[in-house]
Amino acid sequence: METKAKPPRPPPKPKSLSSTALKVPGQATTPVVGGKRGLGWPWNQPGSHFSLYQEYIDSGKISWVFNWELWVPDSTPTGVEWIPCVRTAGNVKDVDPFLTDIIRRRGIKTSALLGFNEPEIPQQANLSVEQAVDLWKQVVLPAKAKFDLRLGSPGMSSDLGRSKPWLDSFLSQLAGHDGIDFLVLHWYGPLFSNMRNFLELMHASYPSWPIWLNEFACSTMNTGQCASEQQVQDFLRDALPWLDATPWIERYAYFGNHDVGDWVGRASNFTEPGPVVDGSSTTRLMNVARLYCEL
Repeated sequence: METKAKPPRPPPKPKSLSSTALKVPGQATTPVVGGKRGLGWPWNQPGSHFSLYQEYIDSGKISWVFNWELWVPDSTPTGVEWIPCVRTAGNVKDVDPFLTDIIRRRGIKTSALLGFNEPEIPQQANLSVEQAVDLWKQVVLPAKAKFDLRLGSPGMSSDLGRSKPWLDSFLSQLAGHDGIDFLVLHWYGPLFSNMRNFLELMHASYPSWPIWLNEFACSTMNTGQCASEQQVQDFLRDALPWLDATPWIERYAYFGNHDVGDWVGRASNFTEPGPVVDGSSTTRLMNVARLYCEL
């Protein structure tokens, strides 16, 4: 969507591809198979926060993570699969060197690559269909083949007036040579029934692809009154069992693993600062995060 709280600026790049900034202790060397539930991990989220989720990673409740980027989050633990993303046109030049370093040199396994992040939205990737098609052919499809990855579509918003015409034109110009293996979607709104209707409509429109719902949240869409904690919890109690039971929903990640701001509503925040212990601040999981991880 247009104004949600995404990372405020691109992260600093490592000084070289062999920089310690790209070294991830404990990163799994084989893709995780199975679980649907994942975490969106913004670029400025400290690696120490993974410890908050360790019991859910160990139990298999959380099985994958993505950070809208082409570099692995610091301290990504064994037990979760990291999924890279070509977020914008500015990231395209990094696709081959970063994935070569991460996958080929360091042996970190990942099973998929995500396409551009909301290219139809000016405040996000902001790509014309023609620009996206050219970059897809020049860089994204070769990366899929070189690294033997499944390929996600560009991540499309739930604003069907913009997203569906953009996606249909994109697919038409690629004329059956899109290489897409699954459809990547985002949804924000207050009612689970509306989310289900949106996903069912998109599945009916593109029935050959499973869906990754990489971003979703219970949001009043910045109407002046944010969703309450009870509304968010009720939404998750409806949404999570349905997402888990629906066979064409392959993976999903709630948009709450950081300060999501008033647009989504802070009742969706997964963490909050905890008490100061031995002079250091601590962070703890909120009830909504525990519900997401445990239900």
